[in-house]
Amino acid sequence: MAFNVFLNRQAAKFLSRLAPKLKEQLREKLKELEHYPQLSLDFVKIAGEADTFRLRSGDYRALFKVYEKERVIVILKIDHRRSIYKNLPQQ
Repeated sequence: MAFNVFLNRQAAKFLSRLAPKLKEQLREKLKELEHYPQLSLDFVKIAGEADTFRLRSGDYRALFKVYEKERVIVILKIDHRRSIYKNLPQQ
């Protein structure tokens, strides 16, 4: 059974400002999250955060939270690798 993947407002806004090629690359990676946890993607759990993971795509990172019971993944933040971990969103 697949997970539903949602973008929060901050992630959607950042994604909309990217160049079309980067935007499409990130969307493809995020779409693959539907098959969590059987993924071949580069994702790692964030230390100190409950059920929060990092997905890597080139120089960009996406932070996402997994809600197992509801079968939902919420993309909390998308940003460049230099600034993704500053001011982590609380959810």
